[in-house]
Amino acid sequence: MKQLRKAIRVCALILAVMVLVPMVYGAYSLLRYGTRWRTSEYNVYFTSMKNSVIPGNIYDRNGVLLAATDPQSGKRVYAGDENVRRSLAHAVGDSRGTVKNAVESFMAEYLYGANMTFWERMKQFSGGALRGDDVKLTLDSGLSAYIASIFPEGKNGAVVVMNYRTGELYAQSSFPNFDPAAGGGVTVSQALNRATRWLSAPGSTFKIVTLTSALQNLADIENRAFNCTGGLSFGEHQRTVTDYGGTAHGSLNLRKAFTQSCNSTFAVLAAELGDKNLRRTAASYGIGDDFTFRDLVVENSAFATSASPLLGADLAWTGAGQHQLALTPLHMCMIAAAVANDGVMMEPRLLLEATSATGIRRASFEPLVYRTALSPALAQTVKSYMREVVTAGTGTRAAIRGLSICGKTGTAEIDTQDKDNAWFVGFIDSDDLPIALCVVVQNAGTGGSVAAPIARDIFQYVSGR
Repeated sequence: MKQLRKAIRVCALILAVMVLVPMVYGAYSLLRYGTRWRTSEYNVYFTSMKNSVIPGNIYDRNGVLLAATDPQSGKRVYAGDENVRRSLAHAVGDSRGTVKNAVESFMAEYLYGANMTFWERMKQFSGGALRGDDVKLTLDSGLSAYIASIFPEGKNGAVVVMNYRTGELYAQSSFPNFDPAAGGGVTVSQALNRATRWLSAPGSTFKIVTLTSALQNLADIENRAFNCTGGLSFGEHQRTVTDYGGTAHGSLNLRKAFTQSCNSTFAVLAAELGDKNLRRTAASYGIGDDFTFRDLVVENSAFATSASPLLGADLAWTGAGQHQLALTPLHMCMIAAAVANDGVMMEPRLLLEATSATGIRRASFEPLVYRTALSPALAQTVKSYMREVVTAGTGTRAAIRGLSICGKTGTAEIDTQDKDNAWFVGFIDSDDLPIALCVVVQNAGTGGSVAAPIARDIFQYVSGR
């Protein structure tokens, strides 16, 4: 009898665990992935709700109307200025769902009133059709339109501008763009949000990560002398890591190597660090994370597309910003922003506030720390290196008199293109203007000659200079 009671207790415990584990996992998943589930096209309840609710309006941070529903036709209409419409097409989206996970779809739980109480529904229903919540975004339509006006015509690429203290996204621009108010088809290239979904090796902008790892792991590295002859061979097959244009930088220290963006030196650093140390530092910057941000979907970055440790020339090229690296422009902006923010990486945010049709504030902005990427002291050191890039290195075309601009250029070689991808990441080192950005122009040339001047113009715009 005693054995029977024991067996029953064991069975009861097993059954309890079998019930509790799915419940706990379900609660965890709803908390972590709730927005993605609620706005999924496979959510039948949410799809039916869309057919019975007038979606709320979308505004930019300054109250500029970006999207609304025409009361006569019942169709979704967008900003009156075509430049504004096109510049925000990838962030806001359209009624056809051309861009996956844009605000029109990803914030549908607010726009279609999923958070309305029973009494709110009754009150609205008595007066006619239900209306969803209005959404105000962190985006600046004026800045977005300006970026679109200065981006090289006919080129693909992206620009991200964010507040590195709060994580507010002021611009999230992708090129080529499209007009959400126009009829006709949109190409695959136009529909792709390159700011958040396009993955690529970021060229020498990744040297921020390699520099951080070297300062963390290699003793007395700032006092070391290096010699650049324009290229070095690595590994069993003696594959060569070359400097841009075969430039031989000669004798230089770590600071000068970063300022002049010397591939050979950073290849040597990667070889000395080894896969484990460099990969660990990359992970501290969020590379390899499963991004589940609250306001937007961002493709996960990768240190390497292969699972095995990197060796020889593969590791050396990774240290210089090439090989199997895959990062989005938004993530590279976050990396620069973490350096600017004393090592603290903020979660990128798009939602400023959501307000119901009856004036109830449904949600309001809250800065969220994503992770600590590096210590404050180390961030100050890396920041000083990035400052010198703009004052005396490859990024001088991003400089603005009277502003402390810090940055890093990148020139990513892509085998299928005629020209390289031009990158620039940087920030204004200022408590009054805590602005970080990433600029990428595909198939365009060097970061210093193409991307840095665009960054300068954006910094001038936001600073009013």
